[in-house]
Parts: sequence; C-alpha cells; structure tokens
Amino acid sequence: MRNYSDNFRARMNVIGNSSRKRAYNRVQRNFKEFFSDSLNKEDCIIDGIPAQAVFQDQSQSNNKDLSDDKYVIVPNSTKIGVGSYIEWRNSYWLVFTEEVKTIPTHQQVKIKHVNRTLKWLVDKDKKTICNNGKGWGAYVQNQTLYTLGVSFSGEHLPLANAKMSVYIKDTPETRAIKVGTRIFIAGQVYKVEFADYVSRVGLINWLLDENTKNPDTDNYQLEIADYYGPNGDSDNKTEHVFFESESAVNEKEWFIEGEKRVRLGRSYVLKAKRADGKDIDVDEWTIGSLEDIPLYVLEKDKNSFSFRVKDDYRFVGNVVTITAKSNDEYKNIPIKVIKKFG
Repeated sequence: MRNYSDNFRARMNVIGNSSRKRAYNRVQRNFKEFFSDSLNKEDCIIDGIPAQAVFQDQSQSNNKDLSDDKYVIVPNSTKIGVGSYIEWRNSYWLVFTEEVKTIPTHQQVKIKHVNRTLKWLVDKDKKTICNNGKGWGAYVQNQTLYTLGVSFSGEHLPLANAKMSVYIKDTPETRAIKVGTRIFIAGQVYKVEFADYVSRVGLINWLLDENTKNPDTDNYQLEIADYYGPNGDSDNKTEHVFFESESAVNEKEWFIEGEKRVRLGRSYVLKAKRADGKDIDVDEWTIGSLEDIPLYVLEKDKNSFSFRVKDDYRFVGNVVTITAKSNDEYKNIPIKVIKKFG
C-alpha cells in the first residue's frame, strides 16, 4: 500500500512537478479542447494516411499571389512536414512552410493548392510515367518579368516568352529532373533552366522557360514531353558510328571530342580520342582567337583540356579554335559561344 508521499509524487508527476511543467500542461489541455471542439476540424488524408486537421483561412481576401493559402493545425502525433500532400475536400494541397512552435503543444503548417499535375517518363524504354503513372502534384506560378519577358531565338533575335516557377515535393524521381528537361504545363512545353534544392528543404523549386512543342517527340494526349525518341520510337542516339572496315583503316586517326557550342558561365572538357574511342597523348594544347579570349583555362593534361566560359554577354557569337598537337600532327575544334540559357 502506497503512503502519502508516494501518492503526492504520483499526483505531481501527472499535473507537473514544477510551475513551468504545470503551465505547459495547461496550455496543452487548452489545445486539446480547442482541437476537439473546433468547427473547422475536418477529415483529410496526409501522405496517404487518414487524419483529422483544423483548416484555417490565412486571410479573408488572400489574392496577392493568386493562391488560396491555408493554415493547417494538427497534434504532434500526426506525421506531416514540408512537401507533404494533403487530400482535403476532393482537392490536393502541398505543405509549403512548417512553423517551429516556441511552445510545442501542436504543429502548424502553411499549405498551397496543387494547381497542376506534372508528368514525365522515368523509364523511356518501358514508357513508365512518374509516381506510378499518376504524376506529381505541384504549385505552379507565372514568373514572367515585365508582362512579357524577353528571350532569344538562336543567339541574337529577341522574342517575347514566358517563365514559370514550380514547387514540387522533393523525391528521388523529382530530383532526377535535370536542367534542360522539357515538361508539359497546361498544354504548353517548358524547359527547366534552374533547380533549387536548398532554399526550402522538402520541396524543389524549378524555374522553367517556355519551349517549342515537338509533334515528333511529345505526346499531346498524355501531356508528356519527349515521350517518343527522335525517330518516333526509340531514345537511343549515336554520336559516332564506325563500321568495322572503317575502324581498321582509320585506327590511327584521331580527333578532339567535346561540345562545339558552349554557354556563358559553364565549364567544359575536351578530350583527344582515336577513332576506336581510346585516348591519345597530347603534347600541347593551344587557344587561337582573333578577339579577346572568352575562356578561363582550368586544367590541361596529356589527354584533356578543361575550361570555363566567361560569363560576359559581349562574348556571345565569338568563335574560338582549340588546337591539340600529338606527334607533330595538329587537330582543331572550333567552339562557338552562345547565350547562357535557351
């Protein structure tokens, strides 16, 4: 049988053995009462798991960003975080921001409405669509500057275009999307120009530039870009094809392998190769240009030449010749500087 001291300690452990703990327990009880009696507590599904949450309007006239943001309040036991998907009232929402509570009696997050579902192929040979064929929900917002924005066709001609900002859940599939990937949004095709994985942990932010639809490679019905290969069936591309007889004849021939069109601010590597694909030793690498050299040389060795293009728009259109010397034989590769994006 417990004595008075044991009963007292047990009671104090329940209500709190310090004034701070007792105050915290009172606040937590207040939240439980609020959560159980709240008029805007509704059933929902969070990342595929049924749950209950309180949904609150952020503002009575929230149209600054053309989005209907909400606050979601849930108990600490509910699994939720930035990047979580919430199914509520027959629509999908994306958790955008998670508030760090100074008194952690509950969780509060900010959500944005999923206004687009984006699809792409994760296996082009099997035509497998991302997220088990369902695509990924995203919050898409127009980021075009000065009403129209300006882009360039080729390298010099200015044209109006559109830019989009996409926020999407950070997953292995969405992380696999690289700069240059083309994606359908609302019947138009856009190309990823920038990917940010850092600013908002749990979400990926893409900046996309308007691109041209291609009926030979894009599937308009499924709204999936680059669904078909360049020949309408396969994605396999062959850079260099040599027949066996040609390889035997040209086994001593060599060339410089690398990009012939380089973009501002990016790094590239040139390599000296034989016709059979093997590396050869280079005695000397040189740069020839009639104008200011638009390159920073990063490294030169017997097999490769690496450089970075200066991030200066005045160099767009310049042509630089890189020369390699091997056994008193010279090979050249002309390199043209083009714009940074596009």
